[in-house]
Amino acid sequence: MRRTAALLVAASAGLAACGSDPAPPDLTRIYADVAAIDAEARRPVITIPGTLGSRLVDTRSSVTVWGGESRLALEPDTPEALSLLALPIGPEGAALGALRDGVRPDGVVRVARADILGATLSLDVYGGIIRTLIAGGYDFRETRAAEIAERAQNLDAFEFPYDWRRDIVEAAQDLDYFIRRKRAQVEAERRRVLGAASEPVVFDIVAHSMGALVARYYLMYGGQDLPADGGLPPLTWEGVGDVGTVVLIAPPNAGSVIAFENLVNGKSFGFLQPEFPPALIGTHASTYQLLPRLRHGRVRYGDETGPAVDIFDPGLWERFGWGLASPEAAPVLEAVMPDVLDPAVRRARGLAHQRKALARAEQLQAALDRPASFPQGLEAFLVVGGGYLTPATAVVSPEDGAVEIVGFEEGDGVVLRASSLMDERQGYAERREIALRSPISGLASTLLLPSEHVAITQSPVFGDNLLFWLLSASRSEQTLRASVGEGGDAGPVARVARAARAILPPR
Repeated sequence: MRRTAALLVAASAGLAACGSDPAPPDLTRIYADVAAIDAEARRPVITIPGTLGSRLVDTRSSVTVWGGESRLALEPDTPEALSLLALPIGPEGAALGALRDGVRPDGVVRVARADILGATLSLDVYGGIIRTLIAGGYDFRETRAAEIAERAQNLDAFEFPYDWRRDIVEAAQDLDYFIRRKRAQVEAERRRVLGAASEPVVFDIVAHSMGALVARYYLMYGGQDLPADGGLPPLTWEGVGDVGTVVLIAPPNAGSVIAFENLVNGKSFGFLQPEFPPALIGTHASTYQLLPRLRHGRVRYGDETGPAVDIFDPGLWERFGWGLASPEAAPVLEAVMPDVLDPAVRRARGLAHQRKALARAEQLQAALDRPASFPQGLEAFLVVGGGYLTPATAVVSPEDGAVEIVGFEEGDGVVLRASSLMDERQGYAERREIALRSPISGLASTLLLPSEHVAITQSPVFGDNLLFWLLSASRSEQTLRASVGEGGDAGPVARVARAARAILPPR
């Protein structure tokens, strides 16, 4: 009888356990052992934020342009503020990359703060990723102030801030320089600590949103620029020689209709927060590069069944008065070009800037959309958010060019699931296929999570997968050797294979 009662109690406890919700993974406990491993034994990690994710500071005045301690951004209500928030506009023949101002990136925005009615509100932006990596033993600090004050040297944890207003290719070129500089720094520090030459340093990259596009371009083309003739650079996979693992989180691989709507209608950052007018956003080269692909038909005339709109046709922008062609663009153009006194010249330069930005965006998209498989020796992981109705389709009035978002699909609230997957089945209702069609292949794994675009980086499930990929997942020596020729160096992929083999335990 006593044994029967004990069995009933045990069974009841088992049923209760089955009915309870699972606890979120305790990353500090799960990864305690690998977190205790010396930094010299792990690959350094580089985190890359998305658009709006880097703090911008004017080096001439020390004014924080974006990501300040008490406000998201300067209020664009004066010529001075407009000129700091916008990118420069030069003569009609000037290349976009040659246009410089005094604004520079100054760290990653881990927490966004805004004063509203006397109260300071905080929003966790990239703090979640940093806390996850700290749990895995990476030598980050909880706050930027602690980063600056406490860390004398760094062996394994880097943030890559960049000017998100500027060209994505330019950010990739800056990343190329950043990695070369950090590699030399880490190798020198390891020589000092170990007293001998260390193995070549190979980095892991964790990139979110637009930062994932920066990482993808870097991996495919290294520090190459887009050719001046409008063609494509040679696909060399130059960046693979310095990277072992890349994690791409919620990337807008196929663009976003939100970028188009912002360029036409402007962008509000919320209650009592700044509102960027269309012409201000129209100076930012990167926003054009986030436009949806023309072939996917995300922008249509009249309604969702109407003909597709060629959103890369500069004549259409001028006809409808979009972006820098808007009649209301005059204050922005005057603020950005105060030395140009003739309004007609300012407008002509603004239209030329827009034409150049549209052409370069189309060229960049063609470079990123080139069918290619991640090389063996590089482990690439994709994280896709979902569970939210996400802007998918915009319609344009054929009469006056008014733009409205009318269609919504599965996504993370900002980026469509189809965009992150680079699903080429989108936009073709007559094409029903079972298998995903994408120019991006060779992924080690794809993780689908029901989470919002930024909140996905704070998810403990995401964090568990991230640390597993970086620290605990087995690395196949066969995979690492696959691209190494018999008795020869097969280029950057071979070099990364040799470097990565040093991480594998001895047989």
